[in-house]
Amino acid sequence: MKQVLVAALFAAFPLVAVAQPQPQPQSPESMSRQELRDEVARLRRLVQGRAVLPQRPAGCASDESRQFDFWVGEWDVSPSGAATGATIAESSITLVDQGCVVVEHWRPFGGAHGHSLNMYDPATQLWHQTWMSAAPLRTEYRGHFENGVMSFEAQTPLPGVPAGARSRMNFQALDANTVRQWGEQRDAGAADWVVTWDLTYRRRAGTR
Repeated sequence: MKQVLVAALFAAFPLVAVAQPQPQPQSPESMSRQELRDEVARLRRLVQGRAVLPQRPAGCASDESRQFDFWVGEWDVSPSGAATGATIAESSITLVDQGCVVVEHWRPFGGAHGHSLNMYDPATQLWHQTWMSAAPLRTEYRGHFENGVMSFEAQTPLPGVPAGARSRMNFQALDANTVRQWGEQRDAGAADWVVTWDLTYRRRAGTR
């Protein structure tokens, strides 16, 4: 579970890393006429062969199913409040399966890598996440989007969390290039949630 991995990373903070630049596709403005023709022919074959579809299926084109799109991107991750260069992980968030599933690839600089699958289910009217990592760990979450915050509560026990306690993690877009993610825990009988970890995602330059 990422909450446990993040807590371990915080214990080893500070860690500093420099993100490597990612190769960019060739701009259409710089392509020759023949290169543009070849590109159009290649993409047309993909569409006509149904390898990709130009539109999302109706089941995941609703406003609710687009609530987590703000997380999509290439990110450098640091503890909230730390200097921009104090990066502890990289995270790649992509849309797959015709835009219906949000996939996270979490790469910390000193812990087990992991990924999550996230999808809005119109049948339950909830978001669902399955987290898996090389720890190895697997955790199921479900949640909802409200007042600008995507909140997931764990449905399976987490290592290090007392029996009867509840755990959740939250995501909030602070602006177009910054996302806050933080974890909370509420022990049995407690009235309030307590923040247990807090991260800031900064969009990598040139990847939007």
